[in-house]
Amino acid sequence: MIKIYIDKYFIPPYRQYILIGAILLALFHFYFLGGKDQGNILFVIALLGSLETAVGAMNSIFQRKIGIDTFNIFAVAIAFFAGEVTSAAFIVLMLTFADLLEWKTESRAGNAIKELLSLKPRLALRETPSGELEEIDASLVRKDDILMVKNGAVIPIDGTVVFGKADINESSVTGESRLVGKIIGDTVLSGTINEAGFLKVKAVRVGEDSTLSRMIKLVSEASKNKSRSERLADKFAGIFLPVVIVLGLITYYFTRNMVMTGALFLIACADDMAVAIPMAVAAALGHAAKQGVIIKGGEWLDALSRVKLVVLDKTGTLTYGSIAVKLVVFEPNVTEKVFWRAAGVAEKFSDHPIGKAVYREAVKNFGEIPDPDDYKLVAGKGVRARTAGEDVLVGNMSMIFDHDVPLSENAKNAFDSAGERGEAAFFVIANRKILGVVSIADTIRPEAKKAMKKLHELGIRIVMLTGDNEIVAKEIARELGIVEYRSSLKPEDKLNELEKLIPRGPICMIGDGINDAPALSRSDVGIAMGGGGTAVAVESADIVILNDDLSKVAEMINLGRQTQKVVKTDIIIWILSNAIGFYLVFSGIAGLAFAAFYNFATDFLPLGNSVLFFKGVKKNAK
Repeated sequence: MIKIYIDKYFIPPYRQYILIGAILLALFHFYFLGGKDQGNILFVIALLGSLETAVGAMNSIFQRKIGIDTFNIFAVAIAFFAGEVTSAAFIVLMLTFADLLEWKTESRAGNAIKELLSLKPRLALRETPSGELEEIDASLVRKDDILMVKNGAVIPIDGTVVFGKADINESSVTGESRLVGKIIGDTVLSGTINEAGFLKVKAVRVGEDSTLSRMIKLVSEASKNKSRSERLADKFAGIFLPVVIVLGLITYYFTRNMVMTGALFLIACADDMAVAIPMAVAAALGHAAKQGVIIKGGEWLDALSRVKLVVLDKTGTLTYGSIAVKLVVFEPNVTEKVFWRAAGVAEKFSDHPIGKAVYREAVKNFGEIPDPDDYKLVAGKGVRARTAGEDVLVGNMSMIFDHDVPLSENAKNAFDSAGERGEAAFFVIANRKILGVVSIADTIRPEAKKAMKKLHELGIRIVMLTGDNEIVAKEIARELGIVEYRSSLKPEDKLNELEKLIPRGPICMIGDGINDAPALSRSDVGIAMGGGGTAVAVESADIVILNDDLSKVAEMINLGRQTQKVVKTDIIIWILSNAIGFYLVFSGIAGLAFAAFYNFATDFLPLGNSVLFFKGVKKNAK
């Protein structure tokens, strides 16, 4: 029983709370009740409270390092030997408050991981081959399992919807605040919530491969990669603290004032820098994670702030990387419902990416599609189906010739125009009558144009790399306002082009596929589109955009730049606060107790600076 209480209440923050309460109560008794007994109680509590600092100082000495605890315990010892028990108690009180502040900062950084872990569901509903449902542990789900996701349930895996429709809340994973409608063929992510509807989902990525598990892993690893500013702070502290010792020895040599020397040590502690800079970086990483962007450490946030050139792969980055319906041209007197019913019936059982794209669009525009009475794949030409007495064809120009279908001027122009744009076009035909033309292409992401504009506004130069031909590349670049592009590139050509661009400034490379991995690794900052991106690309990248939102790139570059401003401001605050503190010590104004209070109070200055900054960032993000 005693061990349980010790394990619970003698760990942060309970230990700090208990010690703060005990010292405050002892100080109250000492000042208002007086007496020798109260002074002895205060002495014992202050002594016990300083033990942790003493242990930290001894550990530093054994490791042949000079730590902040070394200065602090020296000041406490001076107060005890000088008979200033209240000063010693106040120093311990301020150090405990500072320790509590540091614990809150570190725990805040760890909250992101805790929040992600809380999203993992423990159970899943799996459909057996016989059609029955069984409740199993979520960790037992395997690839290709069919799971049922009821209203209000958390999706345990990444998968593809095979039945039903629902509105999914993806805010916890991607930062997207709006509900996202999902139908057959759509992808769903682990950790997202079914707010309304019913789904059957085929498991695609399970266990450690799921989006949620990858997020947890990436966030955990991010804390290990220190930024340049954090490394600078560590290096500075290693140099600064020995300098303070020399300054303290000189002070004592000329003044013979041990109290002034102890006060100097309290004022000069570099804990402002040790807390403020990592806190600013941690807050920035946390803000990015809430926006659906995982930055794998502070050093990449630093690198982002210096980026002058952004190089983007086209497929899967500027575009979705999957075939979708680009344009539909109906024949005169043909309604939208008639067209999409015919196209949907013909492609309902298609396994081809083009057929699946047409079917998904048909479901969106018509609704539930009936099964065809007969279905046949015509290799290299299209598909043929029969439904309700109609003979439906979906295919290319060969299908027109083979079935002697009259070709109207309207349909021919639509077909030819699609080819000029680099799109693949197909005719939808019912009973030898053309209903319309549907063109298929890799669709540009809706936010891509706005994202490119934001990058231009930040003074960033943009270059697009693609393996597509000149016609397709030129059209995409024109639509997005990109001036520089390279077309018809093989995977190795992309890396060669990147090498040519490197001398022109710090480069950020953005991609999603296996062939982008070498370029992502070679660039100063590699950003992977994590939602549809390959595992290789995500591992090679320094930053992962989980919701594939390109507009986040400009936001993260701006976040990196603003974070650097905060860090520089924190350094200026530290220099000024120490300069004022030194003046107060050498002028005789600051004694031990005042120096402890001053040291604690100035810790809040960089904290306040960071809080104000990130409130502004949050406001701008809305």
